[in-house]
Amino acid sequence: MAERDLNKDVDAIKADLDALRKDISSVLETIKGTAKNRAETEIEALQKRINQIASDVQTSGRDSLRAVEGQIGDKPLVSVAVAFAIGLMLGRVFDHRR
Repeated sequence: MAERDLNKDVDAIKADLDALRKDISSVLETIKGTAKNRAETEIEALQKRINQIASDVQTSGRDSLRAVEGQIGDKPLVSVAVAFAIGLMLGRVFDHRR
């Protein structure tokens, strides 16, 4: 009889371990899903931020270009002289690198 009780106890422990294994698997799947959802949310937020920064840079670039075009239109001779001087400096820099 003691052997039967021992077998019942072992079977009960096996059943409990199997149920525990299933519960742990379920918890891990839930954690994995939560982590994935959080990561996707963070990625979406980063993508929105990157798009906003790109838009801001684009707007700033357009504004700067308009300002430069305005200055060139206001003082064309000075602009040509500055461009020529910059070209000479760059020529010397690249010539000395050889």
